[in-house]
Amino acid sequence: MNYNEARYYIKSLSPRGIRPGLDNITRLCGALGNPQNGLCVIHIAGTNGKGSVGAFLGSILNASGIDVGRFVSPPVGDYLEAFTYNGIPVSEGLYTECAEAVRDALSELEAEGIFPTSFEAETAIAFLIFSRLSPGYVILECGMGGRLDATNIISAPYASVITSVSLDHNKFLGNTLAAIAKEKSGIIKDNCPVITCAQRDEVMEVINRAAASHDAPLFIADDISDIRLGKEKTVFKFEGAEYEIGLGGTYQPENAALAVKTSQVLGISRDSIHQGLKSAVWEYRFEQIGKFVLDGAHNEDAARELAASIKACLDGSTAFICGCFRDKAYEEIAKITSPLAVRVYCVTPPSERGLQSSLLCREFEKNGVIATDSGEMPAAIKDAYRSGADNIVIFGSLSILAEAKRLIKEMITDGEV
Repeated sequence: MNYNEARYYIKSLSPRGIRPGLDNITRLCGALGNPQNGLCVIHIAGTNGKGSVGAFLGSILNASGIDVGRFVSPPVGDYLEAFTYNGIPVSEGLYTECAEAVRDALSELEAEGIFPTSFEAETAIAFLIFSRLSPGYVILECGMGGRLDATNIISAPYASVITSVSLDHNKFLGNTLAAIAKEKSGIIKDNCPVITCAQRDEVMEVINRAAASHDAPLFIADDISDIRLGKEKTVFKFEGAEYEIGLGGTYQPENAALAVKTSQVLGISRDSIHQGLKSAVWEYRFEQIGKFVLDGAHNEDAARELAASIKACLDGSTAFICGCFRDKAYEEIAKITSPLAVRVYCVTPPSERGLQSSLLCREFEKNGVIATDSGEMPAAIKDAYRSGADNIVIFGSLSILAEAKRLIKEMITDGEV
């Protein structure tokens, strides 16, 4: 099997959909020799901020001389960015070897009537990859939820990190913050440190209860002050010490502080923490390229943070390019962000879950902003640029951002911007 064949095989499992539960992944990893058992894992769950916290943590650990494997889902750009070693995607060869082993194990399970999903297969691939590379730590990001997420097969992580919890994936996780928090808190293990940020009262109550039931020490990264936002860097204080990060957006100091607190719990030096925060890179989170800003906001809380970031960081008029999944709270996203836009250009994400751009236009129009049904990203980029707006913010679904960035870079190369 070559790399393209491996990718095609994993993609062919997608119609199996999403099936929360640990039975299939337990059987699959068992057939592979349980590669997850030898890994030193930092497990991250949460609604928003998992990727940013993971990026900060990985950079801090690298700055301290520790090799880091990282599994994220879904990757926004190149597929292999889901599996990185010290920030670099693993080789096609290593991925293919591990995918082939997973395929062989899956064939045996399927003969018994057990049909793991594509995410379960990818999680098993990640475990195999990192068992072969043997990094000092593996930063393991939940795909969705926590308690029944395939990544939660691990039994003894070094730290359980819970980022900001809000409403998302309600069909699978529940319709209240307490219900969703219970699912996220499912990653907490006996005597394993738990690190979280300031949360709503009903969320904090659930996390406190879960930590106590597992005799897990709980650390809260909530002493953040003196935030100074800038285009090139953001400076803030956490527990009285000053830190600098290069990632933009009003929400990043909280994510950075959570990474700092986790690093302290792991015993990382202050110098490494400072150095790692400054050098951390994570695409598509209020990422500015000229007058364009790309942001992964795709639920209500993320839309509120995006709106706050636009107000705090951008000057002049702002146009939007937006594309959403139909199973997201697109009505609320439009309502929250509309007051900040002079015009919106709507696109249909390239996915079966993609909301038709014409329907998204109607939502923005309901909130008093002129909306254009651009349909696809190339037209939206050109339409938005010709509008003359000082800023163009692209958001709504992570799935639209990689194409947008590629088109923007092509425009820059061709001298069109």
